[in-house]
Amino acid sequence: MTIEELGDKLFATVPEVGRILRADERTIRKAIGEGQIPATKVGAIHRVPVAWLRGQALLNAPEIEVEVISSAA
Repeated sequence: MTIEELGDKLFATVPEVGRILRADERTIRKAIGEGQIPATKVGAIHRVPVAWLRGQALLNAPEIEVEVISSAA
């Protein structure tokens, strides 16, 4: 699963977060319990903000070197 597959959802479930981060659901739940992953509990289900997941994806993205070419006329 990728972040793009979440579409316009505001929150992701623990299984979805586990698939995106490639981590076991128990690891995700432990990280939520320790405050490492923000989550809202709805009944017995934790929901993780998709915005946080998108931010993590940007933080872990490899840096790309960009060469700027200017045209001097």
